[in-house]
Amino acid sequence: MDKYRLIRVQKTAIPTKECRAMLKEAIKYISQTSPMQARIMRAQFEETIKMIQRMPRIGAAYKKGMRRIKLGKFRYYIYYKETKTAIEILGIWHTSKGSSF
Repeated sequence: MDKYRLIRVQKTAIPTKECRAMLKEAIKYISQTSPMQARIMRAQFEETIKMIQRMPRIGAAYKKGMRRIKLGKFRYYIYYKETKTAIEILGIWHTSKGSSF
């Protein structure tokens, strides 16, 4: 039975420079009113990235080969694209800004 077991290779998630800047800006904005919520947001971002690494197709199909997934309880989406070798984390976007990511 072991010879039929599937081997799953986990891809590495790589946040782009733009994504890191967007995350930093969002955390800075949230920390102005609640430093605790800013820490929770960062933790949920990291947990969501780990989940994307384990299951790259978990997010909803978006456009141009991109997918998006909601960032925990926050009103942000994480946008990403799966390549042959990695998962490129393109950015985060607040839902009030519309869907023109």
